[in-house]
Amino acid sequence: MKKLILPAALSAAMLLSLAGCAKTAAETPKTTMADGTYTAEMDDASAEAAYGWRDRLVVEYKDGALVSAVFDSYDADGNKKSETTPDTYPMDPAPSAWMPELNDQLLKSGGSGEIDGVTGATMATNNAKAMMKAILDSGVAGETVVVSEPTAG
Repeated sequence: MKKLILPAALSAAMLLSLAGCAKTAAETPKTTMADGTYTAEMDDASAEAAYGWRDRLVVEYKDGALVSAVFDSYDADGNKKSETTPDTYPMDPAPSAWMPELNDQLLKSGGSGEIDGVTGATMATNNAKAMMKAILDSGVAGETVVVSEPTAG
């Protein structure tokens, strides 16, 4: 009899300790988005730190799935950083080279924002992740969520 009680007690203790590791409903991120177009952009301080370029992310959901993700930066005149030339925006790699890769990663993430990022575009990658998170957390189709600069880390 004693031989049966000890293994049963140990099994029960293990099960109880594992139950504390389970995620609660509040910890589970929202994964299904209503159909529509969602926009997030970085705040004024972020645009000022980026020499006047404001990062913006526009994503579209259809049937609950992410079908489009477009990240770009805009200056005060509405010019797109992805369309700059080395003469007008000397960055290596050029934004026209890395922005399509960043957009592809965002799309392939399915909207989770879990992306590797792009070499040479760390700030933009971090902003894209922060904007995707803001859209998932509080985005409303047809409205723009303004995001503060993400902290380093």
